[in-house]
Amino acid sequence: MKRIRAFAQRCVRNYKIKLFSLLSALFFWVYVSIDNTYDHVAGVPLRLINRPEGFVLLKPIPSDVTVEFKGSGRAFLSYAFRDRRIELDLHRIPRGSTIALRTDMIQGIPPGMDLRPVAIIRPESVVLEFDRFVSKTIPVISDIRVAVADGYTQVGEVQLYPDSVIVDGPQSLIDPIFEVQTKILEFAAYDRAISGKVLLAFEHAESIRCSATSVKYAIEIQRLGERSLEGIPVRLENAPPESRITVMPSTVTLRLQGGTDLLARLMPEDLSVVVDYNDRTRYPNKRIPALIRIPKDIHFSDVQPKFFELVVEK
Repeated sequence: MKRIRAFAQRCVRNYKIKLFSLLSALFFWVYVSIDNTYDHVAGVPLRLINRPEGFVLLKPIPSDVTVEFKGSGRAFLSYAFRDRRIELDLHRIPRGSTIALRTDMIQGIPPGMDLRPVAIIRPESVVLEFDRFVSKTIPVISDIRVAVADGYTQVGEVQLYPDSVIVDGPQSLIDPIFEVQTKILEFAAYDRAISGKVLLAFEHAESIRCSATSVKYAIEIQRLGERSLEGIPVRLENAPPESRITVMPSTVTLRLQGGTDLLARLMPEDLSVVVDYNDRTRYPNKRIPALIRIPKDIHFSDVQPKFFELVVEK
């Protein structure tokens, strides 16, 4: 411990002189080095000017061009802070052109600066393909798969928020798109509601912009229950005008299955039991089954009675 303390004391002794010597040596090294000639690779921004209104590139181009330079260290240091660039004037370039990049296209090198571009490394050329810019709204389709636990049921479809997105980009890529799916999510043996976020499975990400990369989802899962509703009236459809026809019997009892919360909110007016007058010719014995319309995610396991007769009053 004493040796360490003694060594530390020797290091900090006359530290000002030592620090001055170090900085002086560093200064002279930099002074000499910046006058030497070097080969250096640097990125030069690639810019498009005078874009045609209402058009967009079909395929993106690199934002920078990698260029090999030769020059003094002083010139490289100065050039790093300048507005160097390669500009392509789209008013002068035919659409669908392949443009070879040259070192004489580089702007921002002042005359007399000891720096010159030697070669374009990559890309050596760019393809400028244009297409009309369009935008449209497309629906989001769920690819979320749920297997509920025994004794439970899924109520309703998977709810997505938002249920549509806006895509924009080249018309030739946008026109064939009619929907976008979510990434695949799978849930097994669930007995409760599920919610969260899911990414969209979207192609052409480089050329097409989408208003969202993910959406929220919600899935309602309820315990499976059963309920009977009695006295539901039977309606007659397509009866002749001014006729007096009675359906016998005039009410039914339905045994329904579905989510317990959904069944609890169900009212008789939410159901429809209909006998079609035109069906009488299909059933010679005059015993006609009814058409039962019930809300989605509700199923009926039994109906009483199952057949009806039409009584014509004279």
